[in-house]
Amino acid sequence: MSRAKLGLSTLRRLSSSLPACLFAASLPGCESTELPPYSELPDEGELTCLPGELVGPSACITVGIQGCVSDFIADDGLCRPAPERCSPGTIPQHNQGCIEVGIPGCAAEFVEDGGCHPTMARCPEGTFALPQEGCVSIDGPDGCGEGPWGQVIEVPGDIHVDPGYGGGDGAGSRERPFATIADALAAVEAGGRIILAEGDYDEPVEVTEPIEIVGRCASRVSLRGEQSDASGNVSAVWFHDVTGAGVRGVSVVSPSIGLLVQAATVAVRDVRVTGASGSGVVVAQPGASLDMSRSLVARTGGVDGDPWTNVLVLSGARAQLADNALIGGTVNLRIGSEAQEVVADGNLLEAAAPQAGTSDGVGVLLEAGLLTLEASALVDHRTGLLVTGAGASLVASRSLIAAPAAGVPGSGAVVVEQGALASLAASVLSGACDAQLLITDAGTKVDASSSIFQGAAAEHDRLGIAVEQRGGALSLSSSLVRGAGDVGVLVSGGELSASGVVVEGTRASPIHRDRAAGVLVQGARATLASTYVLGAHVAGVAASHGADLELEGSLIERTRPEERDGTGGVGLLSGGAAGIVIQRSAVLESRASGVLLLSSPARVEETLVRGVEGGTLSTLDEGQLESVPDMGDGLLVLRSTAQVSSVQVEGCARAGLLFDDSDGALASSRSTGNRFGLVVQGARAPTVAQDNTFEDNEESDHVDAGDLPVPGSASPAP
Repeated sequence: MSRAKLGLSTLRRLSSSLPACLFAASLPGCESTELPPYSELPDEGELTCLPGELVGPSACITVGIQGCVSDFIADDGLCRPAPERCSPGTIPQHNQGCIEVGIPGCAAEFVEDGGCHPTMARCPEGTFALPQEGCVSIDGPDGCGEGPWGQVIEVPGDIHVDPGYGGGDGAGSRERPFATIADALAAVEAGGRIILAEGDYDEPVEVTEPIEIVGRCASRVSLRGEQSDASGNVSAVWFHDVTGAGVRGVSVVSPSIGLLVQAATVAVRDVRVTGASGSGVVVAQPGASLDMSRSLVARTGGVDGDPWTNVLVLSGARAQLADNALIGGTVNLRIGSEAQEVVADGNLLEAAAPQAGTSDGVGVLLEAGLLTLEASALVDHRTGLLVTGAGASLVASRSLIAAPAAGVPGSGAVVVEQGALASLAASVLSGACDAQLLITDAGTKVDASSSIFQGAAAEHDRLGIAVEQRGGALSLSSSLVRGAGDVGVLVSGGELSASGVVVEGTRASPIHRDRAAGVLVQGARATLASTYVLGAHVAGVAASHGADLELEGSLIERTRPEERDGTGGVGLLSGGAAGIVIQRSAVLESRASGVLLLSSPARVEETLVRGVEGGTLSTLDEGQLESVPDMGDGLLVLRSTAQVSSVQVEGCARAGLLFDDSDGALASSRSTGNRFGLVVQGARAPTVAQDNTFEDNEESDHVDAGDLPVPGSASPAP
């Protein structure tokens, strides 16, 4: 595009051709500067407004984020809940201050940069990692003690087993133990215990009575037997049709299933379950309930492609998992097929290694029932949490879901789909993902609050998104999105309601500039209230493809161009939107344009646009790359209908207000300290009310027939 720009030489030439206007305005129209039709606001001097307020027609107007605590209010009166104002491990919440997120009471060895990052790699052999406990021994708090019975205190009714006893006269006592578990099972009474001495027990264990099996310690007692039920399930330890059974202080080597709990209530503590394929622990059938604590379930060995599930809950069963480590395998925790409720508190779920190029590495697969997840860490999975299906419901709080830092194609921290329900609170989602939180499909509902989405930096050949919504309904509140790869929040379907969200520092990949923004809405509806978008690249907030966007009481600040070629930097960029509403907001320190509306009906009210630097915007116009240099407009309206009222624009490198082939209305607004105050050009023009103020602009306060170069499209070039 090669339109001539209005400069001093052009203005002087126009002035010399109109001698009658030598002492009036130096642009077409020649309105008298002494009695302009665009008068100042009446009695402006009678209003004394505070910093952060605009002078309205009859009262001061507050703009930007409201209800702020004093710590976040800057000298200019605007609320800036910036992350740097908060200590590590906390995030800014504009109306409360800095709030804690992530796992509470983190063990000292896992604290890093103020956050909790538990991992098995930090623990020595013979221990496993628990987020709040640290590196704990597989032998429990009491250890193994002295043989043969260790720290196990004898109580009446105990039956003892020692495979090394060769007396041949076993009676179940400590002095004359049985040699096999089978003999002990035949002798123990309901409510009693079977005490196991050190050794490898190559025999199956089937429990149908309310008894407890107690080993000396997990590192010295190993159960390796195999047995099959009527359905062909092969297990080492099988509890069924019993209430009040238990096992502790043993290791179980899984032939296919380590611990099988069917229609039974079982307590498991200080147990290690290992295997190469199949499942570590299975809880199934109505009435089945597992209470497992301080235990390690880990995949060992196996062939690539062999599935391994650490814990499987299904068919009407329930489970309580507290302070466990579920390590390696295909899925750490799977809840499906009519499962009831699972409560998981203080657990570590960790992939053995990033599962690049495979479908392995899921922390939690929730297909049915309710999962309550608290103070837990899901680390290095390709998918941390997959919540799928209308029967699945997740309630997660104070947890960490960390994708591999190096990035895995197709990875995601949390995926909610196919009509599932999910609630996330005070949690940390981190790592290099395609999307840290992905919501898809009609009927899916997600409520995410007081959480941090951190570092979704993707490789240059893939998008990196913190929050992506393709359908359903998302309520996002009081959260921080920091350092996303390309887009902080991307909405391409469904409806987003966001309040109190801070989006900081999104970066544009060179091949994805068309999808680079702090918040990007495409063909969907989004309402942003009390939102702070800081330091995004290319666009702070962008809307296109029939999007419906409302921005209320928000602040967009320091939007930067794409780093490689310096193009872009628009605070709010709209192209082909169905409707844009901007109210009581502020757009500060942009480049190229503060607010750019192209083919987008809009209403802009009670809003401040300040400080737009000159810059270049590169766009695609009908498939052709177009670059428009030397822009720098506060509010740029292109081929749109815009209702603009009580808007103040100041400090722009080019025009404060520019209407190009656009209509609508402009009222009660002020444009000052720009190169041009108001420029109207093209076949269509807005109605300009008498109560606008255009003053103290460098070259002209008002241009009626300008010809400033403007982009033909608002779609950033890829």
